[in-house]
Amino acid sequence: MKKLISIFFLITGLITIFEFRDDIINVFYWFGSLEAITASMEHAGIWGPIVLFILFVLQVFLAFIPGQALMIACGYLYGFWGGFVISWVSLVVGGEIAYLLARHYGRPFAEKWIAPSVLERWNKAAAGQGITFFALSLVMPLVPNDAMCYVAGLGTIRRIHFSIANALGRGLACVITSAAGAFGGSISWQGWVILVGIFVITGIAWHFGRQNRSYILIA
Repeated sequence: MKKLISIFFLITGLITIFEFRDDIINVFYWFGSLEAITASMEHAGIWGPIVLFILFVLQVFLAFIPGQALMIACGYLYGFWGGFVISWVSLVVGGEIAYLLARHYGRPFAEKWIAPSVLERWNKAAAGQGITFFALSLVMPLVPNDAMCYVAGLGTIRRIHFSIANALGRGLACVITSAAGAFGGSISWQGWVILVGIFVITGIAWHFGRQNRSYILIA
C-alpha cells in the first residue's frame, strides 16, 4: 500500500512539473537574473525589503536561491547602507535559525537541506574550531557558506560564539556585495584593489588558520 501511495505521488508530481514547466523555468531564470530581481523589487515598492528579507532567510534552506545575486541587488536598489542593513540582518537571522534547528533536531534535519557528503567533509574541518574559523567560512567564496550554519549547529561551538562569527562573517560579505551593487562601475580601480585585497587577506587568514589547526591536531 505504501509503495502504491509513493508511486501515486511520484506520478502526480511529475505531471504537475510537466504542466507548469514554463512557470518553473521562469522562476529559476528570475533567481539567476540580477536584472529580473531588481525590476521585481522596484515594482514591489515598499514591500521590496520585506520580500528580500524572506528570500534571504529562505536561501539558507533552499540552495537554488542565489544569495550573492540578492545581496548585490540590495545594494543596487537601496544604496550601500540600505542594502547592507537588509542583507546583513536577513542573513544573520537565517543563519541563527539554521544553527538552532540543527542543534535541536540534529543531523537528520540538517541532511534534509544539505548533502550528507558536504556535512561530513565540513564537520571534520570544523572540529574544535571557534569564532575565527566560522566567521571566515561565511565569507570565503569557495566554502558552502549557508551549510556552515548547520555544521556549527551540529558541532561544539557555543551559541554566543557562533552568533558573533555569524554577525562578523555575514557583515564582511555584505559590505563587499553591497558596495558592488551600490557603486558598480563607479568604483575606482583603487576601490576594486581594496575589495580584492580583502578577499585575498581573508583567504590567507583562512589558509594559515586551517594549517595551524591541522598542525595542532597532529602534534
